[in-house]
Amino acid sequence: MLLLAQEIELFQQFNGRYDYLAFGNTLNVEENTGGTQGCVILTESSADFSLEPGQTIVAAYLYWAGVGPGDFDVLFNGTAITPERTFLIDNGVRMYFSAYADVTPIITATGNATYTLSELDLTEVIPNYCVGTTNFAGWAVNVIYEDASLTLNQVNLFDGFEYVSATNEDLTITLENLNVLDNLGAKIGFLAWEGDSNIAINETLKINGATLSNPPLNPENNAFNGTNSFTNSTELYNMDMDVYNIENNINPGDETATISLTSGQDFVIINNIITVLNTELPDATIVLDSIVGGTTCGDKDFELEYTVYNIDSTDELPANTPIAFYANNSLIGQAETTTILPIGGSESGSISVVIPDAIPADFTLRAMVDDDGFGNGVVRESNEDNNEASEEIHLLVFPDISRLRNLEVCDVFGTETFNLTEATALINPQNNIVFYTTETDAQNEDNPITTTEAYENTSNPETIWVRVANPDCFVIGSFTIEVIVCPLPDATIEIEDNLFACRQRDLIIDYTVFNTEGTAPLPAATPIAFYISGLLIGQSETEFVLPIGGSEPGSVTVMLPDSVPNTFTIVGSVDDLGTGTGIVFELNDTNNTFEITVEFGSIPPITMLPDLLLCDIGNNTAIFDLTVQDDLISEATDDQIHYYNSLDDAIANTNPIVNTENFQNTSDPQTIYVRLENEICFTSASFQLTTQNCKPEIPQGISPNNDGINDVFEITGLIDVYNDFELHIYSREGNLIYKGDNEEGFWDGIPNTGLLYKETVVPTGTYYYVLFLNDAQYPNPFTGFVYVNY
Repeated sequence: MLLLAQEIELFQQFNGRYDYLAFGNTLNVEENTGGTQGCVILTESSADFSLEPGQTIVAAYLYWAGVGPGDFDVLFNGTAITPERTFLIDNGVRMYFSAYADVTPIITATGNATYTLSELDLTEVIPNYCVGTTNFAGWAVNVIYEDASLTLNQVNLFDGFEYVSATNEDLTITLENLNVLDNLGAKIGFLAWEGDSNIAINETLKINGATLSNPPLNPENNAFNGTNSFTNSTELYNMDMDVYNIENNINPGDETATISLTSGQDFVIINNIITVLNTELPDATIVLDSIVGGTTCGDKDFELEYTVYNIDSTDELPANTPIAFYANNSLIGQAETTTILPIGGSESGSISVVIPDAIPADFTLRAMVDDDGFGNGVVRESNEDNNEASEEIHLLVFPDISRLRNLEVCDVFGTETFNLTEATALINPQNNIVFYTTETDAQNEDNPITTTEAYENTSNPETIWVRVANPDCFVIGSFTIEVIVCPLPDATIEIEDNLFACRQRDLIIDYTVFNTEGTAPLPAATPIAFYISGLLIGQSETEFVLPIGGSEPGSVTVMLPDSVPNTFTIVGSVDDLGTGTGIVFELNDTNNTFEITVEFGSIPPITMLPDLLLCDIGNNTAIFDLTVQDDLISEATDDQIHYYNSLDDAIANTNPIVNTENFQNTSDPQTIYVRLENEICFTSASFQLTTQNCKPEIPQGISPNNDGINDVFEITGLIDVYNDFELHIYSREGNLIYKGDNEEGFWDGIPNTGLLYKETVVPTGTYYYVLFLNDAQYPNPFTGFVYVNY
C-alpha cells in the first residue's frame, strides 16, 4: 500500500531558443538482479558533461536518489550540497528517497568537464534492500541550455516521486501547462530509478495512449532497463536517463499530455520528466522616447511618448496589449496597443501622468508593456523579462513646511526667551532653515535672526518668518511666539535619612516628592532618577497627580556598584529621565535635586564553624541537621540565618536550602555556605559535611512473610557503604545456604546456594552469618546468628 509519495507536477518552465541534455551515473557496480558481486554499492561516481560551441547554460538541476530514509549531505565536484527539496516513498516495507538542488553556479563556473558526486553513503542501509533486489543509488543533472540556432521551444521540467511495481501496476501522470504550437522536433525525457534490464513483465511506457520505444536501447516492452540515451550506454545500472521523439504523439494546440506506465514486476520510480516543444511567441518591449515635465518647482505633470516593439519574436503581438506606468512601484497611468504588431513591428503612443505627492523627489519612472497595472501579464511571450523601460527622474519640489508650529512659553522669570528651532523641529533637517522678523527680509534673505535658540521677543505675540530651502526650491512661512501666563507645578524631592547600605545587597531608598511651591498640579508619572557621582543607579516615577502643596512618598531598590567608596553621596533628582532631562514644565527647574551622604555598614564576621561528620548511609551520603550550627552563628532573635549550596547563592541570597534539618549531602566532602543577615548588613561563612564508614548494625531476626515489616536481613550501614562486602548464611548444620554482596542487597530468607537452594524461604529457625567487610578498618569478619520466624 502506498503510504507516502509525491505526485509528478510542473516545477520549472523555460521559453526561448532552449533545449536540454542530462548527464549522471549510477552507484551500482552491477544490476541488482542476477549480479555476481554481491551487495555492493559505491559512495561516488563520475560523468562527463560538455556543450557545443554557441550553447550557453541557462539552468542546471541536480537530483540524487537511493534506498533508505535519505542521505542529504553530499559533495558535487567537492562542493557541499544541501537539498532544496526532498522526496520520499514508503511502501510499508521499505523507503526510497530523492533530493534536488540547483547547481547552476557550479556548472556555469566549471563548464565542460568531468563531474563527480561523492559522500552519498548508503552502505549501512543497503543490506536490508538486497534481499528484495531493490538496492540502488545514483545521480543525474538536467542542463537547460540556449542555442541561437534552435527554434523557439518551451522546455518544461516536471518532478515528483511516483512508482509502479507488482503491487502498484498502473501509474498515470498528467503533464499540464503545455503550449504545443508545432510538434516538429517534440521530445520527452525521463529520469527513473531501479529499472532492471532482465525484468520486463507487462512493462509499458505510453504518452497519450501511444507506446514509446527507442530500439534497440529501449524496446517498447522494457523501457526502464538501465540505459542512457545521451551516451547510448546500457550499463547505467538501475537508473534510466532516456529521451523519446514524440512528434507523432502530440498535436499543436495541446495543453496537456497523459503519461501511462505499467509493470507486472519491475519496481520503477519516476523522478522527473522533461518535455521540449516547439513554440512561437511574440516578444513585447517598450522604449520611453520622450519625457517632458517637472522643469519648475512644484510641477508634477509629465507628457510621456513611448514606442512598443515586437522585434525578437516569432509571432504577432495582439492589439490591446496593456501598458502600465509606475513611479517607483506606484501605478500612475495605463494605456494599451491599438493594433496588431507583426513580427519586427512597432507602435508609438503618448500619455499624460501626474506624479502623486507621496512619491519622493528622486524616483524611477517605469513603463511596463504587457502589464495590467497589477504586475500581471496577459500575453504569453518568448521572453517575459524584457518588458520594462525606466528612467531616473528628479522633481523640483517645494520643501514641506506643513508641520511648522507656534511656540508658547510661560511667564516665569519676567523676561522669557524662545528656541525658534522648536517651531521647525518636524521639518526635514536636510533643508536650509533661516528665521527672520519680517516677510520682506525672508524673501530677500536680509537680516536673519542669529539668536535662534535664545530669541527674546520684541512684541507679544510676535510673528516670526522662516525661509526653508532645498537645493532646488524654497518656501516662506510664518509662526507666532507668545509669552503666556500659566500655572506651573514645582517638583522637589527629599530622601529619608534611614539608609542602611551594605555591599552586595540591594539598597532601599525611601523618598518623598513635593509640589509645595507649585501653582498647578504635578502630573502623575513624573520621572525620578538617583545618581552616585553622576552614575545612574535607579529610577522611579510618581504614581499620582500631586495637587498644589501635596506630596507623595515612594521607595526604590537599587544595587550599588562595587566601585562605590565606603562613604558616598546619593543624589535624588525629580523630573529627570535618567539623562538629566525633564519632561514637566515647572515654575522652578533649579530645585529638583536632593543629596544625602551614606556610609556602608557591616556586621561582625561569623566565627569559624565546625565541620559535621556522620556515618555513611550509602554512596558516601548521610542526613545532616544543618541547624545545629545556628547557635554558633548568632544568638540574636532578629538575625536571619540561611544555608546555601554555593557561595554565589549565599551572596545573592538565592536558592536557599529548604530541608535544613534533614539535608542529604550530594558530594563527600561537601561545602555548605551560611548567610547571616540583619537590618544593617550580612556576612557569610562555610563548613564541610563529611561521612565516615561506621560499624554495621546487625539485627538478630527477620520475618520474611511479605508484610512489609522486617522482611529482609537489613544490616544498617552496609549496602553502598562497604562495596566489597561478602555475606555468608549457614544452617544450624553448618551448610552454606546463601552468599551475597553489594549487588545482591539484603538477604530475604531465600537460599541461593547449597543443599537448601529451592528458591523458597527457609524454615523457621536459627541461622548463622559471617560478614566479611573486606575493609582495612575492619579486617576481621562479623559473626552471629539470625532467627527466622513467620
